[in-house]
Amino acid sequence: MGVTGTSLTLRPAVPMGYVTGTPYACALGVARLLGARLSWPYGVVSSEGEPLVGVDARAGYDDEGLFVRCDLSWEDDKDLDPQAIEHAAADSAHTWEQAHAEGRCAAGPLASLLGDYFDVLLGMGESVEVIRGGRVIGRGTLAGVDVWGRATVRLENGEQELEIAPEQAMIRPLP
Repeated sequence: MGVTGTSLTLRPAVPMGYVTGTPYACALGVARLLGARLSWPYGVVSSEGEPLVGVDARAGYDDEGLFVRCDLSWEDDKDLDPQAIEHAAADSAHTWEQAHAEGRCAAGPLASLLGDYFDVLLGMGESVEVIRGGRVIGRGTLAGVDVWGRATVRLENGEQELEIAPEQAMIRPLP
């Protein structure tokens, strides 16, 4: 069993600090297409949490300006249509870019899509582990995601919260 996928290069007309919203928008589009859910930050999963499509994005500048390369990957046995996946991701990213142009992202890159994101986010209000460097650094409840994509986990002691950016740690649901 191998991995297959597709890659697209997007050129969103957003400030560099907002390109972090691109993989969220792409993942949301793919989740809609597949009738799937999302795992924080932007993994497309089944209702049971089985990985369906991985989303990875890298931003940069070239001769044409700002770009975001979005890689979408899945196991061969998923039998997904690469063109449909790419189209869904690109359309959703374009809708997100339009929302920014209309001023609906002023609070942060996810402001215009956060409601839809919450609707499909798996594990909200449920028990999770926070993992950094391969070890568990905390257990608690997934309490929210802000307009910058940072997850908040309310620790088991109920007195502390961890605010986590995707590059800092992973969140894994507890059984």
